[in-house]
Amino acid sequence: MATNLSDNSVLHLNEVIVAMVPWPEHGHLNLLFYLARIIASQNIPVHFLCLAARNQDLKKRLQGGLQTSVENLGNSNIHFNDLLVHSSPTETKDVFLERLGETICKTCHELSTNTKRLVMIHDCLMISYIGDHLHLMSNFKCYAFHPTSAFTRYSSLRQTIHIVDEDHDEMIQQLGEEFPTVESTFGPNMAEYVGKELKWKHNSGDIINSCRELEGNFIDSLAKAKENTPLWAFGPFNMLPESLDSLSISGNKKTSHKCLDFLDKQDVNSVIFVSFGTTTTLPQEQVKELALGLEQSNHKFLWVVRESDRRVDMENSEERHEKIELPEGFEERVEGRGMVVRSWAPQLEILGHLSTGGFLSHCGWNSSMESISMGVPMAAMPMTVDQPYHTLLVTHVWKIGVSVWSWARRKEIVPATAIEKAVKTLMGTPEGEETRQRVVELRNKIKKSVSHGGLAHKEMESFISYITNN
Repeated sequence: MATNLSDNSVLHLNEVIVAMVPWPEHGHLNLLFYLARIIASQNIPVHFLCLAARNQDLKKRLQGGLQTSVENLGNSNIHFNDLLVHSSPTETKDVFLERLGETICKTCHELSTNTKRLVMIHDCLMISYIGDHLHLMSNFKCYAFHPTSAFTRYSSLRQTIHIVDEDHDEMIQQLGEEFPTVESTFGPNMAEYVGKELKWKHNSGDIINSCRELEGNFIDSLAKAKENTPLWAFGPFNMLPESLDSLSISGNKKTSHKCLDFLDKQDVNSVIFVSFGTTTTLPQEQVKELALGLEQSNHKFLWVVRESDRRVDMENSEERHEKIELPEGFEERVEGRGMVVRSWAPQLEILGHLSTGGFLSHCGWNSSMESISMGVPMAAMPMTVDQPYHTLLVTHVWKIGVSVWSWARRKEIVPATAIEKAVKTLMGTPEGEETRQRVVELRNKIKKSVSHGGLAHKEMESFISYITNN
């Protein structure tokens, strides 16, 4: 259902085209696909510029069970521009991305000839690859999408430029070695990236998949630190009415995944879901400890085991798989109590299932937001980049989960005993039940915020109005 904008805004809707420029990895492009559907629902043409194989996957999400209501949901306003950029075995990733950026800008130039204003919404990681080619256009505005939390962005910014903030300093002092540094998370090049971002002359505004009910203070601090740049926070995207039924985006609902059949047979809040996202690969030794921890916990679980892989061709998504070995006899010993899935699984549907009572996760931002939006507490086991910051939000700020292992001991393999303890705490103690109650309360606040008339929904309307009038 489209939002009622002012008459002045409506006059400009057909004069604007939006070009979505994702980072070509699934976890990143999924969020911009949500945003594309939100904007398209406002009767604005949206072009999704991505590698052909990725676009093919996204097209499938608009099929199947959604056919009866496509026109009402704005999907007819989404256009897929397939970018054909092939890589060679000897080519570095940076060289490939440079050529991808050049192709993106050429496509945007073609789109700009058919509109009075082209609005480019790009993943912030694409700045390095599109900046040199934007001179081809004059009638465009760029908005950076940041696929992480306001807390992560602000904390990283403070570690690279001088910002006076006594409250933040107090948190850092209180947490000591548990507070992540950019060196321990993003690596030594983060300062260079932040400097490039701050100096980038084409940025007309920033968007984050968050909301004030979750990160009000950090959003305000981030906006103050970048006072000359508009900032919008109106997530979780998957909960906004314009982004469609949050479960349907996972895939075709006509075919039920086998793991949902397993969940259907379990008691309410009795199963812990275990997944580490699409880009995290656990070493074999860690997989063994995780398996033993789940087995020793004696709790029911659903574990999505991602095979380790090596990316060969980003365009054709060719991968070389190395089979993950579980402990001998593990699956036989946990049969009926635990289920292992070695393929894709519908994460939102799993988290939204009544039987799911906890989520053992790396705390990627997508997974964190989805868990909160479904009212599921978390056992946090971060690996790298922004995940340790989100772990602090989950365990220290929101208090909707437990920590599996100390970040100060991140170089060690997390032992089975620590995993067992975290699962038992989350799934079978008063402390775990309190985290569940808090996350349900937080989910309800967010549902109100993203609904029509809510704070996050109004911020979304503000963004739509801004890009169609400025």
